Amino acid sequence: MMTSTTPQWQFLQGGGEMGALTRAYDWSATALGSPDTWPQSLRTTVSIVLNNRFPMFLFWGPELLCFYNDGYRPILGYDGKHPDALGKPGDGVWTEVWLVIKPFIDQVLAGGPAIWSEDQLIPIHRNGRLEDVYWTFSFSPVADEWNKVAGVLVTCTETTEKVQQLATVVEFSKELKRQVAERTAELAASNIRLRRSNLELEQFAWVASHDLQEPLRKVRVFTGMLKKNEQLSTELLAKIDASTARMSKLIQDVLDFSRLTAPEELFADVHLDAAMREVLTDFELLIAEKRAVVQYHELPVIRGIPLQINQLLTNLLSNALKFCHPQRHPHIEVTAVAVTPQEMAAYPELVPGKKYCLLQVADNGIGFGQQHAEQIFNIFQRLHSREAFGGTGIGLALCKKIVLNHQGSISARAVPGEGAVFTVLLPYE
Repeated sequence: MMTSTTPQWQFLQGGGEMGALTRAYDWSATALGSPDTWPQSLRTTVSIVLNNRFPMFLFWGPELLCFYNDGYRPILGYDGKHPDALGKPGDGVWTEVWLVIKPFIDQVLAGGPAIWSEDQLIPIHRNGRLEDVYWTFSFSPVADEWNKVAGVLVTCTETTEKVQQLATVVEFSKELKRQVAERTAELAASNIRLRRSNLELEQFAWVASHDLQEPLRKVRVFTGMLKKNEQLSTELLAKIDASTARMSKLIQDVLDFSRLTAPEELFADVHLDAAMREVLTDFELLIAEKRAVVQYHELPVIRGIPLQINQLLTNLLSNALKFCHPQRHPHIEVTAVAVTPQEMAAYPELVPGKKYCLLQVADNGIGFGQQHAEQIFNIFQRLHSREAFGGTGIGLALCKKIVLNHQGSISARAVPGEGAVFTVLLPYE
């Protein structure tokens, strides 16, 4: 409430807008009464507040009546608490934050030390709405003539802009870290691919100097014998034919291996059930010849390169049929189940967030020593002689490269003489 006249109390002189409003206020209608009856401690404190350019707010007396200066005025915004806050009890002025600031006031009034807080969120109602506002502030005791705490002086500054800027910096920082981490992961993946490519090149060099040279040496020996007419026979011609056929197969396998790529546009929905039926049709005669039993159960649909998935199943089934036990008929079982998040933890090479299915091909063949479980996936690595088991030693290497193309995983476990289980993890999407 403002009066029509403005008494000229000396201690209320100056102070800009808030000084004028304080002088014009009808203090006689409050518990404090007319300013000429105010205690000297209140007069001195109000004079300091009004004439200070730093934002200050004063709570005084049992009702915690409110005073503030021009420095504090902008903090209140527009269409909010100003000018109605002047001379009003604190609990009515600061309703929205009273539960937050009242404990600070009580602690100071009870004789506790001054309170300091930096960049604290205390929302206030201003500019027609409740705003999130950050503050750096101090609540300090003000003693009266009897050295009892009669008021609480609040010195403060709003730090909302600083906090928001810092939050923004913390966020372009988080984004930069994300980009760095993403790029680092890409570089790590590229490095792995490069090391894998170098290893394959080393293996190709080994093949060129050994496996491909062997049939060539035989051809040279046999053709030399033909030139000398030392042994012109059907058997000799058959050996030449077998050597050239083996070299042709080696070259074709090397080409197949080098052409395995995974461009995204080749990916499509692959029905493993349908793919399995096609593979079994291809092996129909061999399965009948070996009197093998092949079982599979409700294989799912995955996201992959159809031709490569077909080749993967073909090589795994071919491997199981080839390395069968001489004293029993082959029994092969193909199963697939979803991988749980807990199971994913056992495969750190998989892509986080992707859903995978676990495909297993189990057989009752000759098996192998578990110490060779990694070796069998290297190109042209063999555990048995060609005389005992045919092939070029590239089938499982092809399987591994196909699985890596699909961001999956392949492994094997076996017991000599009892069989082997190949485990493949492939993404659903």
